[in-house]
Amino acid sequence: MADVPHPRPRAGREHGSGRRDAFAPLLHDPLAALFREHDRAGVATHGVPTAGAPEPVTVYDDGVPRVNLGSNNYLGLAGDERVVEAAVDAVRRFGTSTSGSRVLNGTTRLHLQLEEELADHYGVEAAVLTSSGVNANVALLSTAGGPGDTLLVDAHAHASVHAGAAASRGTVVRFRHNSVDSLTRRLERLDPQAGAVVVVDGVYSMTGETAPLAELAELCAAYGARLVVDEAHGLGVLGERGRGAAEHCGVLDRVDAVTLAFSKSLASVGGAVLTSRAVADGIRASAMPYVFSAANEPAGVGAALAALRILRAEPERRDRLQENGRRLRVELSVAGTPPLPGSGAVIAVPTGSAEATAAAWRAAYESGVYCNAVGYPAVPRGRGVLRLSVMATHTPEQLQAAAGSVAAAVLATRDAATAGQEVEGELAVA
Repeated sequence: MADVPHPRPRAGREHGSGRRDAFAPLLHDPLAALFREHDRAGVATHGVPTAGAPEPVTVYDDGVPRVNLGSNNYLGLAGDERVVEAAVDAVRRFGTSTSGSRVLNGTTRLHLQLEEELADHYGVEAAVLTSSGVNANVALLSTAGGPGDTLLVDAHAHASVHAGAAASRGTVVRFRHNSVDSLTRRLERLDPQAGAVVVVDGVYSMTGETAPLAELAELCAAYGARLVVDEAHGLGVLGERGRGAAEHCGVLDRVDAVTLAFSKSLASVGGAVLTSRAVADGIRASAMPYVFSAANEPAGVGAALAALRILRAEPERRDRLQENGRRLRVELSVAGTPPLPGSGAVIAVPTGSAEATAAAWRAAYESGVYCNAVGYPAVPRGRGVLRLSVMATHTPEQLQAAAGSVAAAVLATRDAATAGQEVEGELAVA
């Protein structure tokens, strides 16, 4: 076999043409530089590989078992034998890939069954599957609104919400996080004839806060605006039937569209838009993530379908999840590190600066707890958190021990920062 020649160097920066390097934003990204620095120091806080399923105690690639508070496996179904077998059966029947988009050759009976059962669970006319939760938001929001219309998005909504809205032909306006007053002022300024869509997360993924959906639904009704709620972190967690924050707030029937991610409570990968049949037909006809993306692979669809059926048949899992969330919040508060307010499975413990957040994460990791270190831009500068997420399958003993480790890590970091400030003060006086 002949040698394949290497690509020739591109003309441009290598030859001194003076042209700016279009890859410069990637090459000089400050967060990427921070990642490289962490890698060199051996203290990386991202991309930690596991050696098994995201169970309450997970074995990581270094061979050490840790209490896993860094997974979105809320109902504990990612390793459930019934879900695993459903994925295996789907592969045996339909193969490993759909090998095409839904509008060509990528639709199987499994896809249709999952859409049907999701729509039935939410009491809506239709569900549209997408290959990810990100693509559910992009599929809906990129096709909503036209010139002169406005999409009003909570400033802290998931990045995919902002990306989907930005791809719309309408104008995107942000309003202050969870502020009904801020949204009201922006709605008041709109052309009365213009279309308006208000978009929020039901549960905010990094801090665990819940949107004020009762007030938002009233406001949308008063101004004739559509209301879209991303329930990625509410599905299976909140509501009498596990349908999310909108059900929890009693306004599910007043929401125009719900978007979901399967990678949390449904123990899979994929997403869906739940809405009216007419809107669903519009998405299927024109949304890039549906028309031009390969359909969800059979294993993922089979797993999600099995998990949805367990969610509906075993409400006690949701009860255990809620109890575990309450327990961990209490344990953290007793240990001196009260988390931010919230009622879902996501629990955020304030840490402060990026450096303090990274140090606290490392200390917790070394003491046997895996969690998520979250800093800017996922949260405002200087307001980092350790993001903890509980599972229905955690035991009280695991949560008590983990809370102690996390609290000790956060408090030690704060003490070190305080000591450093005192030394700086003494030097300044001297």
